[in-house]
Amino acid sequence: MNHDHQHPASGQPGTPPPVQPVQDRRALYVRGGLTVLIIIAVFYLLTNHWLHVLDALPYVFVVGMMAMHLFGHGGHGGHGGHGGSPDGTAGRSSGNVN
Repeated sequence: MNHDHQHPASGQPGTPPPVQPVQDRRALYVRGGLTVLIIIAVFYLLTNHWLHVLDALPYVFVVGMMAMHLFGHGGHGGHGGHGGSPDGTAGRSSGNVN
């Protein structure tokens, strides 16, 4: 193995700091503007349509539970990973007939 190449001396004085990419200001302004608009819309809904928001809460909870059930099982391997033996055969027949 040949180690004849030079590494930049980052800790020595006189070397410039590494160049960081400049963030796109327009994207920051768009994100900030959308955030402000969403806050205004939520405030308007909560102040002027409070009864409608309360009427929709049971449906929001039901849809939220369904979404958590459908999309939340990725963290532990789905339904096959609940308890039992490490090979995941808990509750299943092994196919062997005695």
